[in-house]
Amino acid sequence: MKTRILFIVLSIIFLFSCNEEEAGKNTGRTEQPGLLRPFTLDDSCNKEDPLFSEMIQKDLKGKKTPLELMHYYTDILDRSASHGDIDKKLDRLFICGKTPGNMDGFLHGITMSLRTGTDIYSLLNDTREKLNIGREFDILQVLYGRVLSKTSPWAGKNFNKLEKKKLEEMTEGFYSKDETAYLGINSFRKDNKRFVNNLSNYILAAVMDMEEVPEPEDRERSWIHARGGFFIAKNEKSVDPEHHGKEVMALNYRWKKLGNKLPNRLLIDEIVQISEGLYLGKLYYATEMKYILKDYDPGVAKEDYRYRNFGYFLLMDDTWLDEKNRLFPELAYNLADNLPEKFRTFRFTDSTGCKAIQAEMGDRLTILHYLQDIYEDIQKKPDYKDEYFDRLHSIFMCGERPDGISGFLHGGVASFKNGGLLKALDRSVLNDIYPAVRPFSPWTGKTFTRSSADAIKKYIGDDAIYYKDKDPIILGNNTYRKELGLSLPATAFIEHLDKTGMAVEYPDENEKNEDIYVKSFYFIATNGKSINPENNGREVLQFNYRWPGLHTMPPDHLCIDELVRIADGLYLGQLLYSTKPETAYSPDKDPSVYKYENFGYFMLMNDEWHAIKEFISFDSDI
Repeated sequence: MKTRILFIVLSIIFLFSCNEEEAGKNTGRTEQPGLLRPFTLDDSCNKEDPLFSEMIQKDLKGKKTPLELMHYYTDILDRSASHGDIDKKLDRLFICGKTPGNMDGFLHGITMSLRTGTDIYSLLNDTREKLNIGREFDILQVLYGRVLSKTSPWAGKNFNKLEKKKLEEMTEGFYSKDETAYLGINSFRKDNKRFVNNLSNYILAAVMDMEEVPEPEDRERSWIHARGGFFIAKNEKSVDPEHHGKEVMALNYRWKKLGNKLPNRLLIDEIVQISEGLYLGKLYYATEMKYILKDYDPGVAKEDYRYRNFGYFLLMDDTWLDEKNRLFPELAYNLADNLPEKFRTFRFTDSTGCKAIQAEMGDRLTILHYLQDIYEDIQKKPDYKDEYFDRLHSIFMCGERPDGISGFLHGGVASFKNGGLLKALDRSVLNDIYPAVRPFSPWTGKTFTRSSADAIKKYIGDDAIYYKDKDPIILGNNTYRKELGLSLPATAFIEHLDKTGMAVEYPDENEKNEDIYVKSFYFIATNGKSINPENNGREVLQFNYRWPGLHTMPPDHLCIDELVRIADGLYLGQLLYSTKPETAYSPDKDPSVYKYENFGYFMLMNDEWHAIKEFISFDSDI
């Protein structure tokens, strides 16, 4: 993360802590004090319901997010023989959830519990209670909680919008309106070290048409073993008679054209949103015996199919992935052994020293694993050690100048080091501070757009003439997310930087898909020789924040970043700051006048590398 974020968030933390209550009022969190990510509840929710009140006021106490509460319930259910009140609380929360909106893409999944929902079980349970035999007991819950919960193969669901013609075809004309619908499929993970996980995959393959994923793919990349179980998803009224017409997102596996086998062709999942990007789901199977072997008929009344709840699950988007891995470590994804070679291969200049770095990779799965080991050495050693920064510098010096860079790249920190007056200290002060302020940072990366000397006049005025004969000329900026959490005040601060003369702009439609909320801290990038004396004039891509027309706030008005490519889609940068702030900037002056020093390293990466970074929790909030 950039030094600018350290500066911003340290300036804001005090104000944020003083105004936390007021911030809560402004974000609708007054009923959920202390939550970093609040519940999103329907206006019709009965918040006075005793069980709902107990959930919010008692069960939620000491927890920071709705997912922590769901983990608390899941942990109890895994160890229990019955659902007890948790079943009822989850139902209350389900009724209070909002009908989901846009569902395009992949959502990570966790099964909370399974339950026996058939009428025959209810009959047996009634008999047990009358005869006072033992305590409440649900065989499916016990089987899942004690055997499968820690090694469940299910990984989530993928949603893709259906065109109207395709929707009509797959539902045999039943749906013909201009309604938003999705064709979905489930994804499954395989853990070769766990027998139960492998056995479960074999069983699932027998009851559904699972198709193995031969190689790592794009978004799910390296951990999806197979897919199967198609469904059509759209907003519908719930099939549960106890929910009184609750509108949900129904995931219907029953359509004949989907080709599902028993028992999936009896299944309808239902989901509601309980927090931004987090969904609570219920499994409903049709249990009326006279329809079990018949094809699904949407004209049959829902009550005639006698749908029963067979369990609860969660779906969540990528913003919850780090927390999911922390709370459910046994279900964290394992990177595949057959990742493409590019994830292990440095793009280096040809030298003996560079070849030695490649050899030092050893049997690590990816370059990011190697960098993470270096980063953890820097962060966790009791003393500040220059030797670890020397290793990063060696990697930087082996990298290539990144010609052709464009679009959005995700950001990640590698390390901060002492520079300027801080060099007198034994420890890296910025590195010590960073973990504490990391949760407050909304920085997500940078965008790069090919430009021209005329076009960048909008940003740096007549100084654009300096770039007249430069190639490439790149307009760049830093990108920031907006979410209801500790980073929200920093985002609000950045949004108001236009008052200081800095450029503050909002993303286009494509950039919104990258979770970009606002853009600022602009720079002009072009190729050049390094201004860092330690880099011996090597060719790099330089990001210049120093032009007066950019009105860059301190300390970044002293900053020029330098970037090299170290692998396909993976970049390593240096944070260079002038240690002579009293000397006004001019591109005509020799850079040595400004005495630039290296204050640390950062990473930029494409979607594929970012997915791996998230999977291994490199530079995460946890």
